[in-house]
Formats: sequence, structure tokens, C-alpha cells
Amino acid sequence: MIAGLEMPLTRRLVPMILAVIIVAATIEMIRRRRLREEYAILWLLASGVLLIFAVFPGLVVLLSHALKVNYLTIIVMACFFFLAMIVMHFAVVISHQTEQIRQLAERIALMENELRREKPGPHQVPRKAPEGQPRAGGQAKTSPAG
Repeated sequence: MIAGLEMPLTRRLVPMILAVIIVAATIEMIRRRRLREEYAILWLLASGVLLIFAVFPGLVVLLSHALKVNYLTIIVMACFFFLAMIVMHFAVVISHQTEQIRQLAERIALMENELRREKPGPHQVPRKAPEGQPRAGGQAKTSPAG
């Protein structure tokens, strides 16, 4: 271990307990179908990183020395990275759903247009059938000669 790195037990237990709570809450929300598995992966990864840093606090100190930044800066950077992953994932999902909504709106508009053509509304006059075609009553139009 690095000199002066010995942390009090409470400073190590709090992140461990938080990691376990996040994992338990994530699994429970998946079980109740309130959270989809694809979103749960981010939360499970975050709790895993939190657990690793709680069990091995020397990693944070090693990272801070390697990057030549303060200990607290590493913690803030980890939080920022996690939140950036969530925002990016949601941006991808929203973009995909926006495209699906646009396609569905186009399909609905085409279907409504097709229905309006086939079924006259209360203000529309029924279309005349072309010559030789049966009318709505099922009878064919007869010529005046016949």
C-alpha cells in the first residue's frame, strides 16, 4: 500500500454499501419491469467501479498520481464520465425513437388517406364507379340501349 493511504473503515464501508444498494435496486427494478436490461448495464457498471474503488482505495491514489491531478478530481472525473455515458446513451435512444415516431406518423397519414379514399365521409359524395364496374349496390350499370 501507499504510505498514508490507510483509510478509516467508515470511509470504505459507505461506498461499499452504496454499491450494494445500487445493485440491489437495479435488480429489483429489472424484476418489476421498471428498468430495461440495456439501461441497467450502466448502473451495474457504475456500482462495480464504486465497489472496486471502495475495496482498493489505492487505485484512486495511483490514478491521481499517474494523471497528476488531485484525489478529488479523480472522483469528480469518474462521476462526470458516468453521467456522460448516461446522457450519450439516452441521446442515442431518443434519436432512434424519434425516427421510429416519424416513420409511424407517415404510415398513419398514408393509412388515413387510404381510408378517406375508400370510405366517403358524411360530407363527401361517393365516387362514381367507372363504366362497366358494379356500383355500391352490386348491380352493373346498364347501357341505355340494352
